[in-house]
Amino acid sequence: MKEKRQFHHTPSLDDMALFVEVVRNGSFHRAAQLLDMPGATLSRRIAAMEKRLGVRLLERTTRRVALSERARPFFERCAVLVDDARQAESLLQSQQAMAAGTLQVCMAADIAVLWVGPLLAEFTRLHPDITLDLDLSGVVDEHADTQPDLVIRQGSSRPAGRPVWPLATLAQGLFAAPAYLARHMAPLTPAELAVHDCLHSRGQVQWTLRQAGKPQQPMISGRVGLNDLGLMRTLAEHGAGIAMLPKLMTQDAVRSGRLVAVLADWECPALTLVALAANDTLTPQATALRDFLASRLALD
Repeated sequence: MKEKRQFHHTPSLDDMALFVEVVRNGSFHRAAQLLDMPGATLSRRIAAMEKRLGVRLLERTTRRVALSERARPFFERCAVLVDDARQAESLLQSQQAMAAGTLQVCMAADIAVLWVGPLLAEFTRLHPDITLDLDLSGVVDEHADTQPDLVIRQGSSRPAGRPVWPLATLAQGLFAAPAYLARHMAPLTPAELAVHDCLHSRGQVQWTLRQAGKPQQPMISGRVGLNDLGLMRTLAEHGAGIAMLPKLMTQDAVRSGRLVAVLADWECPALTLVALAANDTLTPQATALRDFLASRLALD
């Protein structure tokens, strides 16, 4: 029988900061003035922390407050954590302060519509000093005199020497409309995809599927090759064929019955969204958008 672990209440960083301030000032009164909070509130917060920890942190007299010897290692560690947190906040604020001006972003229209676009209103509210210049062609001319500040694309391919950052990894599956499957018997194995109409990326002749870790690369055929996921989903919903699509963008269609999963016990390769520096380094504006998208898309 495993021994049960005792649960300990870990002090919050805010409480640690109050404790550090009292020790450094040697007085609840002076610390309260610097913190702009009532002295009684400060004293009550420290007392509550001592009670949770089961240790007297401070020796109180009528004249001053001193750190107890038993609490000295705790104070030294708290001081490091509090100072590091303040430095991190200061760095973030300085970066946000520099994030101003025009931000040129290049991405394909489907990426903009499906993932980035719904987030941009919030980004503009958070960064009122940044002006967005969006190019939805998805094409970067490497020989042009000016380059966009940030490129958002599928996959991890990049020009040599250019840094790339992952934004999201999206699970995919195969989907088709009930109307299509009523005309064509649903494939039972990946090899049977060769006789189906597959909606595929331009120039693609194979898909890679895995089951129990073992890959298969069936040949595919189809009369429609395209590079827009939104249009691919629309065509699939209207019975044009079987499509490999991110599961996130098919949830509503599956719930409503417009699409059904095909070969659901086979795993498709994930679709990755990345941010690419079109120049050697990112501007503060581009860094702000990259970090924002990475945090929001990771929650999907």
